[in-house]
Amino acid sequence: MKGRFTLTFFGVRGSYPVPGDGTRRYGGNTSSLLLQAAGRSVILDAGTGIIQAGRLLNARRGTRRPIHIFLT
Repeated sequence: MKGRFTLTFFGVRGSYPVPGDGTRRYGGNTSSLLLQAAGRSVILDAGTGIIQAGRLLNARRGTRRPIHIFLT
């Protein structure tokens, strides 16, 4: 399908990471989103959630491509 994309949220906690039992449901990582479209990957903000984004991208061996990171 033309124009299709995937947006994955790896952190939405704001400016300060908040680890612990109270944040298990929604997570405690700071802002980090991964946008994937047309075989390209773009990371929006590189908060603590970038660790999980990196793990996901690293798990896709054989499909290494440049990743663009935009910081706000």
